[in-house]
Amino acid sequence: MKLIPNTTDLTDIDCHIHSPFSPDARGCGADEPQVIADRVRAKGLKGFIVTDHVDVGYWDGYIIDFDKYFDEWQRVRDDNPDLTIYIGLEVGFDIRHASETAKLIKSLPLEYVINSVHNWDHPVPAPEGVPPYLTYLQAIRQSLDADYDFSTIGHIGFLERYIHTPMQYAEYKDVMDDIIKTAVARRVRIEANTNAHYPPCTPREDFLRAYKAAGGVRPVLGSDAHTSDKIAQRFAEATEFLDGVFGKD
Repeated sequence: MKLIPNTTDLTDIDCHIHSPFSPDARGCGADEPQVIADRVRAKGLKGFIVTDHVDVGYWDGYIIDFDKYFDEWQRVRDDNPDLTIYIGLEVGFDIRHASETAKLIKSLPLEYVINSVHNWDHPVPAPEGVPPYLTYLQAIRQSLDADYDFSTIGHIGFLERYIHTPMQYAEYKDVMDDIIKTAVARRVRIEANTNAHYPPCTPREDFLRAYKAAGGVRPVLGSDAHTSDKIAQRFAEATEFLDGVFGKD
């Protein structure tokens, strides 16, 4: 595995796109790879990163046919030289399957890895007396100790899609500061995910300002598109928002 450097310019690139290789995207009608490339071009983007799901222990053991995956996306890259296309994965970190996940990810010729938390060994909603986001954030903090390299931390605030209440920095400052400190020390980027319950993206502004103050760099933009109509969703709005937090590039 040789990831692109974390200093790579990813401006005007959608850094989080799913295709039919992701079971949930396939189930909701994801377009074929060449159609995705055509839609990216039509959106006026410079390129995209394909980041299909690998969640070891989830989806009844579903795993991508990686020979087909890399062959197909390399063909699309060869056929569309005007686009910058990187081949990656969105890895769902789960401490219960951490060693299996690390072994798998290290074995693949990946260029980009989103490290996300979708599942963890805690009930949702949280037990009585436990703040609803605490166990989720603790799982994110665990994921930063993953025994494989990764490029970004995916959709911090993912759980807001289901709880529909704000995940405020002030309420979870200790664990959020630990996440921020570790991300900066590990030199991985934060993803500004525009598939958000609230516009324009996750994480929220209070978290991002704390991240910037600790030395964090401007997040990359990812639509988390599972169908082509969602590619680059809210990018103009999110860019303006990030300009306000981090300054213009």
